[in-house]
Amino acid sequence: MSAVAITRVIPVPRGASLIERASIRLAAAITRWATRRAERREDRRATMLTAIQAEQSRRTDPLATEHLLAQVGLMGR
Repeated sequence: MSAVAITRVIPVPRGASLIERASIRLAAAITRWATRRAERREDRRATMLTAIQAEQSRRTDPLATEHLLAQVGLMGR
């Protein structure tokens, strides 16, 4: 046996027919889905822009190339 908890109360007019009540609930569900989807997309976009900005603003170490060449055994300059 599974228990179901009602977490959201959707106001439905008293004289609404079965089809009207169902369409109001369906509209509420679609609205929740679209809102969550837009929020997730916004979060992904913000994360991506932050990563791009961090990558573009990263400073290169001028001695890093010299160090890597020295490890291989080549002279840099």
